[in-house]
Amino acid sequence: MKLIRILFVATFLIFLSSCVEINEDININKNGSGEYSMNMDMSKLLELMQNYLGKEEMQKQIPQNKMDTTIHFRSFVDTATNISLEKKALLREGKLHMDMNIDEKIFKTDMHFPFKNMGQLEQLYSSMGDGSLGTGQLLKGLAPGKNDSSASDSQQSPDFGQFNNIYTFTSRNGFLSRKVNTEKFNALKESAQYAQMKQAGDMGMEIPYTVTIHLPKPAKSVGNSLAKLSDDKKTVTIKYNLTELLDHPEKFEYSIEY
Repeated sequence: MKLIRILFVATFLIFLSSCVEINEDININKNGSGEYSMNMDMSKLLELMQNYLGKEEMQKQIPQNKMDTTIHFRSFVDTATNISLEKKALLREGKLHMDMNIDEKIFKTDMHFPFKNMGQLEQLYSSMGDGSLGTGQLLKGLAPGKNDSSASDSQQSPDFGQFNNIYTFTSRNGFLSRKVNTEKFNALKESAQYAQMKQAGDMGMEIPYTVTIHLPKPAKSVGNSLAKLSDDKKTVTIKYNLTELLDHPEKFEYSIEY
C-alpha cells in the first residue's frame, strides 16, 4: 500500500523536525468507562515530505492529492499475527481517522480507543507505550509484507509511543499516575530512536505534546508543576516539549487524585 510507505517516511521525519503536534486525551466517565485518543497534526510535515521525496514522486504515491478516510481496527485485528488476544480485544472497537490534503497542506491523524473500565485504560496506555498499538506497528499491520522478519532495526520507523514506554501508568477509581521506570528509560537510551530524538533536541527542535485528562469529578490533588486545572477542576492539562523528556523524564510524571 503506497500510502503506508509514505506514512513510514513521515513518521521517521517527525523525529528530525519540529513539524508535528501531538495531543493525548483521556476522557473518564462516572462509571469508569471512557475513551483514550491520540491526535497528531503533521500538516507542516507535508512540505518537508515534498522536499524529501520530490513533487513528482509525491504525485505518484498519492495521485488523488486528497484523502479523508477512517480505518476500523476490527477489519484487520482478528487476523493480525503480531498482537496478542488480550490486546486484540482492546483494539477491536478502535478506529483511526486520517485527513490529508496536499494542496492545502493538511495532514492529520486521530486514533480513538474506548475502554470499559479503569483496568482497560491502564492496559491501553501500556500498549501504546510498548509499540503494539503505536502508530508504526498499526500501520505496519496494514502494509503488505508485514511479517517480513528480515527487516533490520535500522529499517524500522521510530514510534513516538516508545517514549511513553519509559513510564509506568496506573489507573484506578479516583486515581491516575505516571511514573518513570528507570530500567525502561535506561533501555531507551540505548536505542536508535533515542539518538534521533536527542539530536533533534540538541538542535533546539520541539515536538509539542499536550496531555488532557477529563475527570468525572473535581480533582483533589494534582502532582505536577506543569499541570493546569480548569475552573471546575475536572480537566487537567499538561503541555511540554517531547524532546525534553530525554534529559528530564521526571518532569512529566504526574499523579492525580479525584
